[in-house]
Amino acid sequence: MPNRLSSPPSPLLAASDSADAGAEASSSRAASSSTAKAHGALLVAALIYSGHNILAARCLREGVSPIGFSVLRELASIALLYGWAAALEGPPSLPLRAHRARFALLGALLAAFQLCFAVGIALTDATTAALFQCIEPSTAAVLAALLGIEPLSAAKVLSALLAGGGVLLLQAGPRSQPDPSPARPSGSRLAGMSLLFLQGVGISAYCLVQRQLERRRRCPEERRCPEEEGHPPLYGAVTVTAHAYVGSLCVMLLAAAVDSLARLEEPPPLSAAGLAPLWRPAALLAVAYAVLLSSVVGYSLRAWANRHTDASVLVLYNAVQPPLTALLSLAVDPVGSRWGLSEAAGTALVMAAVLVCARGDGLVGRLAGGSRGRERDRRVRRDEA
Repeated sequence: MPNRLSSPPSPLLAASDSADAGAEASSSRAASSSTAKAHGALLVAALIYSGHNILAARCLREGVSPIGFSVLRELASIALLYGWAAALEGPPSLPLRAHRARFALLGALLAAFQLCFAVGIALTDATTAALFQCIEPSTAAVLAALLGIEPLSAAKVLSALLAGGGVLLLQAGPRSQPDPSPARPSGSRLAGMSLLFLQGVGISAYCLVQRQLERRRRCPEERRCPEEEGHPPLYGAVTVTAHAYVGSLCVMLLAAAVDSLARLEEPPPLSAAGLAPLWRPAALLAVAYAVLLSSVVGYSLRAWANRHTDASVLVLYNAVQPPLTALLSLAVDPVGSRWGLSEAAGTALVMAAVLVCARGDGLVGRLAGGSRGRERDRRVRRDEA
């Protein structure tokens, strides 16, 4: 009686396995290329935001209202973002009904962390704002783990400890960028630091929500499409950013109304007297930079990168901003800027945190890829036997 288990493998089966292996290798190379481009985009965005830290700090010190600055930025950014989305991605599509709540949340988070940043940097300085962004990777990693979106690895925990130590060391040292305005009470500076911390929480949540919308795919048979590579994206990266800015503008206008009714600022932010400082040359330069580079280019680059990397890796690149901000400040104002031992040591800890988390994620990827390759080899040898 013939033994069916010892029959030779089918040539068609062997050819199919070879084709699958080739397709998997090609897909792996394409994914590696996209990941490398995403890291490059995040590095460019970090440089853009470092310049924004300096210009925004100087603008807000000259009496510009944080809310008035943000409203003007949102209005100009929306028009440019939708125009750019139409040119790059075709006519922007409205969010599906199932996704409208997430887009509303995305816009609210965008407004919240921008307001926290604008008010926080007005109460502190540019370098302090950049340093608090160093703890955003740990915040994003913890939020992603709690929500079950991304696992919390040992490398992420270690990088969080290193980044936190770097922030504490930098804050314990002398002020790295003296503030030419009158000295603020310690309570005001503490409030500004608290807002900068909340800004980190907000941007981490924003990246996680954006990640879910970015990875939705267009399926002809489904309205709610899973995260599969076999279908085109449901929303373009620039379109997602533009929709978020619409929700953000609504929140900003509400904040301006509350500010005016409660007399939190004098004059009110959207009054003629409140908007007057925005027409100064330095303020117009800061607004133009925020609109063209930070909002349109920076957020679009990060939105595209969020499609090819984890949200925690996306936020990890915020830790690159402190050394870039300090170096840019030194280049713009060599006399007023300071770079001493505490800045160097704190920055070294922060950069070590970036390297630990990046290498940890890369090691996990290599181990996973090696395991898949070994399993494929064992399957081929078993079929040949």
